[in-house]
Amino acid sequence: MRITLLLLAILIFAPLAIGQEKAEGAKVYKQAVPAVLWIHSKHDRGLATGSGSLIDKDRRLVLTNYHVVQENPTVRVFFPVFRDGAPIAEKSYYVDRLNRLAVHGKVIAVDKIADLAIIRIDSVPEKLEAIALAPVSPDPGDSVHSIGNAGKSGALFGYVRGTVRQVYNKAWQAELEPRKVAQFKAKVIETDSPTNPGDSGGPLLNDKGQLIGVTQGGAINANSVSTFVDVSQVKKLLDVRAVKEVKADEKPAAIVKREQALTVKDGAKLFSAEAIKAADAVIAELFKKDTDVILVTFPVAPTEKLDELRKETPANRTAFFRKLLHDRMERDRVSGIGIVICDDPKSLYIDLSADVVKKFPDKFSLQIRDALMASLKDKKPDDGLKAAIKLIQDNLGKAK
Repeated sequence: MRITLLLLAILIFAPLAIGQEKAEGAKVYKQAVPAVLWIHSKHDRGLATGSGSLIDKDRRLVLTNYHVVQENPTVRVFFPVFRDGAPIAEKSYYVDRLNRLAVHGKVIAVDKIADLAIIRIDSVPEKLEAIALAPVSPDPGDSVHSIGNAGKSGALFGYVRGTVRQVYNKAWQAELEPRKVAQFKAKVIETDSPTNPGDSGGPLLNDKGQLIGVTQGGAINANSVSTFVDVSQVKKLLDVRAVKEVKADEKPAAIVKREQALTVKDGAKLFSAEAIKAADAVIAELFKKDTDVILVTFPVAPTEKLDELRKETPANRTAFFRKLLHDRMERDRVSGIGIVICDDPKSLYIDLSADVVKKFPDKFSLQIRDALMASLKDKKPDDGLKAAIKLIQDNLGKAK
């Protein structure tokens, strides 16, 4: 009879415990995920992606692994965008809006031995709370929660629940790139929660949603064994001069999100008001399809070294206007096509942001250039503007 009652108790209370754990995990995830980031870092062998945590909103500090950033002085980070109360998980959403959503960051401190890095980013969302650091390390048996961006998954901001196996000092090595092996040594948290490449740098959280560790990696030859750098190592890095000297902003910069399309900026007065109005109407429609158009004209190149620019080779003049256009596109978070025309010295440069190249046919910028150059040569700039905008409208989504 006692065995029957025991089994009955297990059947009754086990689902309740599972349901309680699920609710607890969902609560921690909802609390922390707005401050979890997807990190892009350009290395010698290409783009590396990882995860990070906003740990100080006023000073705009992001925590990640050293092996995510390595020697790269700057990175791009993405905060989750929310829809109906949940983060949009599809990676493609962020890649397709890279220039609009990416926030630039500067690596200000690293601990190559403990595999940690601190990044200061340019801006943070207004309504967001940073992830607080836990006062102490966890104990074996404690429940833990991790959030990250697995590289092999098509989704971001994934959640995993686990249990602490042990907290101890460890020395290990890892191959960051072919023939580049790093030696690490730190106090670590070992858990039974699985991690994947791309999760690196993400937060390990306790039941209060406090950061107790930083995802480092999973054991290759062991099942359900993952390593996280302990919060005590994070506190040591935050105490170095390069981090302590970072001052809090009186009013933290907010991420600028454009709600409207850009308009033609015709400083050179090449086009009629009617032509610009018609072009702006089409540009507004393209904006609704997540494709920007930035078109700027100058009567004279905006530089204090105008005489030198006039004497430059065509290649060097192109380099000048390329940088000018790219700076504008980054400033205005342009995810689309940029066009710059200058009357003195006569120049025309067109480029597509990396995230929209796949939306258009190969060498599409040459088609726009030819249409504009022909009209400018014939002294019919309005026709060229109309043709260029129509080419963009008609070829959007027709990549071969």
